[in-house]
Amino acid sequence: MKMGVCTTPWLSVMTPRRARPSVLSSSNFSMMAAIIGPPSMGVSPDRLPQGRRRLPSQLGAQTPGRSILRSWIAALAATAACLVATSAHACGPYSVGLYEYSALYYRDAQGRWTGIDKDVIDELARRSGCKLVARTESRVRIWAQIGAGQMDMTVSALMTPERELLVEFIPYIESRQYVVLRPALAGALTTPAAFLADSKRRLIVVRGYAFTPTLESWIATLRTQGRIDDAPDQPTAVRIFKAGRGDAVVLGAHSLASARRADPSFASFVAMSYAPHERSIGALALSRQRVPQQDRDRMRHAMDEMLRDGTVESIKRRHLGDLSDMP
Repeated sequence: MKMGVCTTPWLSVMTPRRARPSVLSSSNFSMMAAIIGPPSMGVSPDRLPQGRRRLPSQLGAQTPGRSILRSWIAALAATAACLVATSAHACGPYSVGLYEYSALYYRDAQGRWTGIDKDVIDELARRSGCKLVARTESRVRIWAQIGAGQMDMTVSALMTPERELLVEFIPYIESRQYVVLRPALAGALTTPAAFLADSKRRLIVVRGYAFTPTLESWIATLRTQGRIDDAPDQPTAVRIFKAGRGDAVVLGAHSLASARRADPSFASFVAMSYAPHERSIGALALSRQRVPQQDRDRMRHAMDEMLRDGTVESIKRRHLGDLSDMP
């Protein structure tokens, strides 16, 4: 966790750090004894021999030593209060990897980044009180940086056992995955087995994307046969498919809806559900190494509220309109 600095008139403490030696040590009391002097044993100041009269400080005025001691105690009290406030309120800053993908994250007509994931992260930061700093990267680089301990979290992550070793997942969005085919092929390639049987057919996928179990197994077989074309991101995958490269492309329901809205001619392509009973679950992925459990719990609680009160659904409608996730 990133820690702040607590300052007082006497102390500057980076939290958390090993405690400084106590100001109430025996050496400090020895110093005080030298300043104040031995007790008077009840002798009146007027009856002390010349040169032995008590100092004004011994008659009730505050000594420099007492002033120093009280200042140190006040400084320690202020520092302790600052430490408590820091531990109670500091959450972040945490880097959040966002990647361009359909309605999840895209540039609007003015060239500004927007999308479902951006709005979700903005609302999550507001509700949790955590400082979340967006960074735009490719999906491959995001996971490489999370694995290397160089990024704190990401969005719309598909949950896999391998990733779960690195991150804690907080689900918030779900969708289906479709195989989008050219019309002339749709009648014959109605199943994964039929696509595999036609050895001339090639598939476009987004590099680093995780798929539902049925599609994952099918794609792995195609990859061993050299029949996969990898695109760096979803816009590139759609663009090269429209340009005639590849015979099919895998898109999530939200991506399919956005592609059709952006280009009505895209509706001429046929979306096939090769795994009709499987749905992909998108989740926040929070680094187990870099985000403390208390902050992960804090964001999970905020996300649960956003799902319960309909905020996430409202954000989805804002970017997808009334488009259905069905083909």
